[in-house]
Amino acid sequence: MQKRTLALSVASIFAAASFGAMAEMPTFYGDLNISVTDSDTGYTVQGTSNDKGTVLENNSSNIGIKGSHEINSALKLVYKAEFGVNGTDNDADTFSSRNTYLGLAGGFGEVVFGRNDTAFKGSEGGADAFGNLNADITMILPGQDRVADGVTYTLPSMGLVSAKATYILEDDNDGATSDDGDNFALMVGYGDKKLKKANYYVGAGYVDGIKGLTAYRITGQVKVGELALGAIYQDSEKTSDSSIDATGYTLSAKYPLGNFMLKAQYGFDDGGMGTFAKKANADDTNTGTVEDVTNYTIGGDYTLSKAAYVYGHYAYYDASVKGAEDIDDSVFTVGLRYRF
Repeated sequence: MQKRTLALSVASIFAAASFGAMAEMPTFYGDLNISVTDSDTGYTVQGTSNDKGTVLENNSSNIGIKGSHEINSALKLVYKAEFGVNGTDNDADTFSSRNTYLGLAGGFGEVVFGRNDTAFKGSEGGADAFGNLNADITMILPGQDRVADGVTYTLPSMGLVSAKATYILEDDNDGATSDDGDNFALMVGYGDKKLKKANYYVGAGYVDGIKGLTAYRITGQVKVGELALGAIYQDSEKTSDSSIDATGYTLSAKYPLGNFMLKAQYGFDDGGMGTFAKKANADDTNTGTVEDVTNYTIGGDYTLSKAAYVYGHYAYYDASVKGAEDIDDSVFTVGLRYRF
């Protein structure tokens, strides 16, 4: 019944978007991304399960509406309602919550209220060569969070300068007490993360207490000819216990070759705070504790059209485990993505 109610709610929103009589019509968009993956442990498979072997993965597929409404010449209302869609798991709800907010924009910038990616997550720029896939930097680095009950402020456009701040109200901070952190995140950047308006990008991010994490991050990107290089360095600790900490970093490279985009990425986590380590530690068959994880990924995309491409990659994870045998995982993935 709950699934049916949510489905009807989503359908109602899209019907309103299609048939509304207002001149300022919202934009309906979608991103469908499905892959076939084979892995030894299943620790990198999307979702909460560890499905090793060959599986069908849903990679952050979503549909949504977004738009704005002019209040006057200096102020407009902005909104987004986005839902994750999943067609690969019989046990999962078809729809799930993603960025959904309402706010105001003007010469002061933009402030929105609701569920949104944190400013710290945004500080990755475009340095993740395998974003939203099973080789995403979240396998190595914590802090790639989307949180509800939040206020997000974005600085007005100032050339190549960008900045954003997130504040999360305490009632949705996973029940954490106020002394666990101040529940905010910040990011600032200079350049262009897409490497189009400028051939470089540098960024920095900080988070205090959101999802129990305190961390800072430095991101750098540069384009040399057609070769795009990226790097992220991050220092993290558990907000309530600074003895639980980690240093991690990633290095990436992308190079276009006709319709192909060749990609490679390296990552290292010395404290076991990334998703791969967390899943390994939660596995009952692992009697030890993951201390560090190293990742190598190589792959590429092949463009079919402006809106669609196929991709494939091989990722290898090597984890040092205290108190048990070390863990390694070979992950082969082939997928298809379509955006509208």
